[in-house]
Amino acid sequence: MEKNLQNSEAINKLKSLVEDIRFCMYTTYENGKIESRPMTTLEVDEGGNAWFFTSKHTEIGQETGSGENVTLIYSHPGDNTYLSVTGYATIVEDEQKKEELWSPLSKAWFPEGKDDPNLVVLKVTTDEAAYWDSPSSKMVVFFSMVKAAVTGHQSDPGDHGKLNLA
Repeated sequence: MEKNLQNSEAINKLKSLVEDIRFCMYTTYENGKIESRPMTTLEVDEGGNAWFFTSKHTEIGQETGSGENVTLIYSHPGDNTYLSVTGYATIVEDEQKKEELWSPLSKAWFPEGKDDPNLVVLKVTTDEAAYWDSPSSKMVVFFSMVKAAVTGHQSDPGDHGKLNLA
């Protein structure tokens, strides 16, 4: 069923989906080709913006200027949940935000800790998002597809829609 969500309802849906998935493919369009890299989302804030850590030595840390267009692609096939977020990325120089986002798990990527001189905060300001979310298990989805094939009626893929975050 199509459910387009607005404002705080859209932001809450975005936050909920990202918290369940956490990992995304951070995707850009460079030199005529699509480039994707896996990233861990640290937070989706009250404005619907996604926050990440990256290193100054990565392509993202070196090439992200002010307002680089990006798409974040989240996927959890086991839960039949998918999310596509478009926006623009910027490196944010904010020690307080770095402190706020830091967790012991971050040390796996930044062994020198939150004071690592190569650690930078990356903010993706969200323009729009679309989601597909089936509350059913794989087995229920499978039987729904079989039923649809037998009866000739379209199966129910679950909820999907646009998230208008403005």
